[in-house]
Amino acid sequence: MRVFLALEIPKEIKEYLGVVKDQMARRVHNVKWVSERGQHITLKFFGEQEEKRVREIGDALSGIERLYDPVAVTLKNIEAFPDRKRARVIVVALEKGVDNIQMIFHDIEDRLSVLGVEKEKRSFRPHITLGRMKIAGPLLDRDIVAVDMNGFIIRKMVLFQSILQPAGAIYAPIRELEFNKTI
Repeated sequence: MRVFLALEIPKEIKEYLGVVKDQMARRVHNVKWVSERGQHITLKFFGEQEEKRVREIGDALSGIERLYDPVAVTLKNIEAFPDRKRARVIVVALEKGVDNIQMIFHDIEDRLSVLGVEKEKRSFRPHITLGRMKIAGPLLDRDIVAVDMNGFIIRKMVLFQSILQPAGAIYAPIRELEFNKTI
């Protein structure tokens, strides 16, 4: 099964980003836009894994939720990866809460490395993907929609199964880890 670990964002933020995405879609073409239900903050993509391995990953993560409080986050602006001149992925960057998310990410990396899961080589920049460009190209200032500094709370991480469908991926939760620091 195809799996990844992500931070769940609240429904009202997904709805707001749906409006932003719709405005962007009128300006930027040849993009496969992410549906509202598919929006999240990816922490780790594992790809295809056997069921036994998925259980091991879930077990390795178990308890991490008790080390962290829910994370207060704010949206920042629209950006692109690898950059705006050669945009492949259109994202919403985060402002407040990035340091906390990065701490969680590094803790996850350390826990999973014990299982032999390779650590990410690229620097981790938490973001919410809005769309993927079919052909890389510039993302111009005139195409970018302003994003309100909406604040929200991230309360849980979810290990998801990604089920690929012709209309887009469906994400089925395998294990939910709700942040509730106890030490």
